[in-house]
Amino acid sequence: MGLLNKLKPFPVDLLLYSCTRNSALSDALNKDFPYQIDFSEADSQFIIKEKGNLIHRSKLFTSSLLLKNFGYKQPYIAIGDCFTDDNYRGQGIYPNVLHHILKKFVSTHDVYMLVAPTNTPSIKGMEKAGLIPLARLRCLKIGPIYLNKNTVKID
Repeated sequence: MGLLNKLKPFPVDLLLYSCTRNSALSDALNKDFPYQIDFSEADSQFIIKEKGNLIHRSKLFTSSLLLKNFGYKQPYIAIGDCFTDDNYRGQGIYPNVLHHILKKFVSTHDVYMLVAPTNTPSIKGMEKAGLIPLARLRCLKIGPIYLNKNTVKID
């Protein structure tokens, strides 16, 4: 049954945001940010903890099968699997962590993020951090295969 689920056709419709190598980023964010952002090498993620509890996580990926299938070449950093505890939302944690990551990697890598077009809170945070919309990626995914790929550039 698990194999059949992996082979079930799945429509993909995502917005791709980017910050290209050597982009100028404002220093407006991260000023007076009250949390310490730590990097966990073991699982390639930036995290914020308060009193031992995880309140935010943003993972880094150096490859993406989806981006590869749409012709994006490495080296790049893809940020994903982000989480902010419900009790800490609305405090600017997400855009500040993203901005921190961009500042760290933009001199050596293009940085990408994928987001569902309906995920307005994430989109607002990404744009506040300095990411800009690049394209809308649509396709049909069947297992590891991407069919009917369609890229619409966003100006």
